[in-house]
Amino acid sequence: MPEVEWAATRARRDQSLRATDFTQLPDYPATDAQRAEVAAYRKALRDIPEQASDPSKLIWPALPAFLK
Repeated sequence: MPEVEWAATRARRDQSLRATDFTQLPDYPATDAQRAEVAAYRKALRDIPEQASDPSKLIWPALPAFLK
């Protein structure tokens, strides 16, 4: 069943990336520090598959506070 768990993990990751796509628009009002924070968050999401061999052991990155 690891394939099912990884599929669910990828779906959650992809949804989290889509939820922050708007922050990548050039006219999105954010400071340089906020842009860097979102970039690090999005990179951590993209790196999820390399983080662990077992989806249940993943540590999900926290959404930047200014987006909550």
